[in-house]
Amino acid sequence: MIGRFRSLLAHWTRGIRRRLNGDRYHPEEHYMRGPGPKTRAKSMSRTGTTGS
Repeated sequence: MIGRFRSLLAHWTRGIRRRLNGDRYHPEEHYMRGPGPKTRAKSMSRTGTTGS
């Protein structure tokens, strides 16, 4: 319970600091890559087994 409270407090203080410093948006924090090679391999095996 205390760990959750500390985590929440840290999150809030980070947000407040960013707003006070003028740091509004950092795209590198929200950047997500596309699907990796394992996902591509799965999709290829699915399409390969359902043939005509």
